[in-house]
Amino acid sequence: MRKVALLGAVIALALSLAGAGSVVGGAGVEERPASLTIYTGNLALVRLEVDRVLVPGEQTVRIDGLPTNIDPSSLTVLNAGVTLLGSHGFRSYQDAASGPGASVELDLEVERQVDRVQLAFLTSGLNWSADYTMVIARDDATARVDGYANLSNGSGTTYEGAEVQLLAGTIQRGMASPYMADELRAARSLMEAAAAPDMTQAAFGDYHLYTLSGPLTLRSGESRRIRMVGASAVTTRKEYVLTHNTNYYQQYPEPQTSPVSISYVVDRPRDSDFGNDPLPGGQVRMLQRDDAGRIQLLGISSIANTPSGESIRLAVGYAFDIVGKRTQMEYTRPANNVYESSWRVELSNGGDSDVTVQVIERTTGDWRIVESSHDWQKLSAGAVLFSVDVPAGGEVGLEYRIQVRT
Repeated sequence: MRKVALLGAVIALALSLAGAGSVVGGAGVEERPASLTIYTGNLALVRLEVDRVLVPGEQTVRIDGLPTNIDPSSLTVLNAGVTLLGSHGFRSYQDAASGPGASVELDLEVERQVDRVQLAFLTSGLNWSADYTMVIARDDATARVDGYANLSNGSGTTYEGAEVQLLAGTIQRGMASPYMADELRAARSLMEAAAAPDMTQAAFGDYHLYTLSGPLTLRSGESRRIRMVGASAVTTRKEYVLTHNTNYYQQYPEPQTSPVSISYVVDRPRDSDFGNDPLPGGQVRMLQRDDAGRIQLLGISSIANTPSGESIRLAVGYAFDIVGKRTQMEYTRPANNVYESSWRVELSNGGDSDVTVQVIERTTGDWRIVESSHDWQKLSAGAVLFSVDVPAGGEVGLEYRIQVRT
C-alpha cells in the first residue's frame, strides 16, 4: 500500500506584485511568491516578502499588488525591529497587466536596517474542503479509500508560485469581526513552518496544519482537486442497527414498525496506512460494484475532524429487506415511581444472507433489564444493546422486560 500522503502537491499561489511597494522617494521592488495558509470557511492568511531596503528611522512605504478583498485592519509587519505605526491610503485599481489589485501605504518605525519587508494579512475568497471516495469490496470486509483536498479561488486575484498550507480544525473568529485575532499573533510561527522544504503534516496548537510541496497555479475563479490520502485495502465491517427512543413511562397500544439502518465501520489502527494520520472532516461517497461489475453509489455520509487511530462510522441508508416491528406486550406500575413493561421486537430478513442486527433501546431514569431472551450490553446510562442473529428469509423475536424508576 502506498503510504498516506496528506495533500500531495503544493498549490502555488502568487500575489501579483507588479510595480509593488516603493518607499516614498525610494526604488522599486522585486516580485516574490507569497506563502499562504488557507482555512475552511473562506479565509486565508497571506505571508508576503517584499525586497526593500529600510534604513533606521520613520518612513512611509507603499505596497501595490495586494488582493482587493484583503482585510486592511489585519495587516501586520513581521520583521524584528520594525514597528507598524499605522496604514492609510488603501485603494483598489485595475492594472492592464496584472488585473485588479489594491495598494496601501504603511507608516513604519525602523530600528535597524532591513533588506526585506515581511508582511502578513488576512483575505477572503480562498477556501478548501476535504472529501473522500470509498470503494467497498463485494464481501464488505475491505475498501479502497481516496481522500482529496478541494481548493477554490474566488478572490478575484490569481496566485502563482506560492507556498501553501491548509489548516484543518475549527477556529474561533469572534463576534465583532469575521477574522481570528489569534492568527495575527501566530503569523510568525506559520511563516517559519512554511519554510519546511518537504511536505509535512504537523499539529499546530489544537489544529492540524498540512504543508504542501511542489508549485501549482490557482487562477482567479478556478478550483483544484488534489489527492491527499489513500489506502488500497482498509478493514471495514457492515452493521445493521435498529434504534428506538422510547418513553417507558407510558403505554403503546399499537406496534411500531421501523427501518433498519446500514453503516460501515472503518478501522484505523495506529501504525497503519489509513490510521497514522488525522482526517479532516468532509463528505464520504461510498461505492460498490454490482453483480455485473458496474460501480454503484451506496450512499453519501460525512465525518468530522478525526484524530489518528480513531475508527469512523459511515451511515449508508436503510435496508430494503430487513424490518423491525416493536410491540409493547405488558405495562404495569408496581409503585408510584416505578414503571415496568415487556416488549417484543420482531426482526424479519427478506434477503438471501444471514445478518446480525444491533438493536439499541434508549431510555431515561434509573433502569434495569429484568429478563431478556437475548444477551444484552449496557452501552451507556441511557442505552442498552441487544445483538440478534436473523437468518436469510427468516424472522426472529427479541423479548425483554425493563423496569424504570423516576
